[in-house]
Amino acid sequence: MSQRPAEVDLRVSIGTLLLKNPIIAASGTFGYGVEFSPLVNLSRLGAIVTKGLSIQPMDGAPAPRISESASGLVNAIGLQNIGVRAFVSDKLPELRRHGCTVVANVFGQTIDDYVEVIRVLEDACLLYTSRCV
Repeated sequence: MSQRPAEVDLRVSIGTLLLKNPIIAASGTFGYGVEFSPLVNLSRLGAIVTKGLSIQPMDGAPAPRISESASGLVNAIGLQNIGVRAFVSDKLPELRRHGCTVVANVFGQTIDDYVEVIRVLEDACLLYTSRCV
């Protein structure tokens, strides 16, 4: 008779953020996360770090964006993204359906840009404020 291994508690905390395990899909390599849902059970990940989100959508760098060199690949995607509002309306609901912990990667040209991106995320309850708990 074979025995099942004991359940292992893989929970980890980063500051006050508690993750179910330490497996975190990295920003840039995992898109917004939803693109990988046919391939990966997103609910099993500890967290997904989004592509960088700006206040306005950005086209990114013109082609060519990737070049092979003797040392490997050089990429210059240029922070292409759909913008924080499109992320909140188009991507975040699906991530929530999968039960993902989402870590938002944000950027801007000015402090005001950063503040506005954070406000949009707060309004969507992606940031855990007392209003969202």
